[in-house]
Amino acid sequence: MDVRRFGNTDLRVSEYGLGCARIGGIFQRDSAGFLDLLTAARDAGIVFYDTADMYSQGESETLIGRAFRRQRDRIVIATKAGYCLPAQRRFIARIKPFVRPLIQLLKLKRTQLPAAVRGALAQDFSPAYLTRAVEGSLKRLKTDYVDLLQMHSPPAEIVERGDFIDALEQMKRAGKIRYYGVACDTVEAALAALRYPGVSSLQVAVNLLERRAAEAVLPRAHEQGVAVIARETLANGLLVKDAAEIDLKKYCQSPEEESLRAEQLERYRAEARGAGESLARHSLEYVTRLNGVSVSLLGVSRLGQLRSLLRELPSAEAE
Repeated sequence: MDVRRFGNTDLRVSEYGLGCARIGGIFQRDSAGFLDLLTAARDAGIVFYDTADMYSQGESETLIGRAFRRQRDRIVIATKAGYCLPAQRRFIARIKPFVRPLIQLLKLKRTQLPAAVRGALAQDFSPAYLTRAVEGSLKRLKTDYVDLLQMHSPPAEIVERGDFIDALEQMKRAGKIRYYGVACDTVEAALAALRYPGVSSLQVAVNLLERRAAEAVLPRAHEQGVAVIARETLANGLLVKDAAEIDLKKYCQSPEEESLRAEQLERYRAEARGAGESLARHSLEYVTRLNGVSVSLLGVSRLGQLRSLLRELPSAEAE
C-alpha cells in the first residue's frame, strides 16, 4: 500500500485508512472479531486509524488501544472530541457485557431502540471539556499521545470563533497531541478552518456522488499544505452494494434527491463496466487520485468486509 505525506506534518500515512466508527458496540457479540479486523488491517499495510471518543461509547478507542499497544510507533491514531454522550449512553457503556447477550437474545437492531434509550447528543468545544476529553481518550487508547486530534463536526460559526485553538495549542506543547484538525460536516466549516495556521488537517465527505468538498475545499487545502482525510468514500455503501440491495428511500431525504442518486448510480455503474472494473474500485480510484487527498477512509465493521474491499483497491493490481 502506498505511503503518503500527511500535509505539511512529519506524519506518513497509508493511502487508505480504517474508519473505526463501527468498531465495538452493544450490537456485536464480542470484541474478538474487532481485534482480528484491526490486526488484519495493519497486516494489509493500513497504518491510519480514525476514531472518536464517542464511537461505541469509547469502546472503539479501547479496542484500538488493545490491538496496537505493542506497536504504537508503527501506526497513526486520529481521534475526535467535541460530542458529549448523554447519561443513557454512558450508563450503557458501563453495563455492555450484560446488555450484549440480551440484545442478541431479543435480536434487536439499532433502529429499534427508543429515542429515550439512546438520548440526545450535545456538543462542547470549550477548553475545559476538550482537555478532559483528551485525557479520557489517552487512557482508553493506552498511549501518552494522539497523533491527530480532530474537532468533531463543529458548526461553521464555532469554527469561525476559534475558541478551541488555544487549548489545542497548549495540549500540543504538552505533548498530548502531535497535530490537530477539524472533521467537518459542511464545506463552510472546512473553509473557516483553513483560516487557522495551526490546523493540520480537514476531514470531509468525498465520493462520486458528493463532490462539493472536492471542488471547493481540496484545492485550497492543498495550496496551504493542509492534509485532507476523505470519508464516506463509498457513500455509506451506495457505491459498493448491488443495485437490488439498495433502497434509496433510506438514503435520501426527498424524492428529488432519490431521483438524482438513481441517475448518478446508473451512470457510474455504466462507467465502471466500460472500464472493466467494479463500481467499488471505480469509486475508490476517483477519491485516491484527487490531488490533495492524503488518506481515504474505509468504513467497515467485519473482517469479511475488509477483505472484500482490499480486493477492490486500485493498488491491488500491482501485487
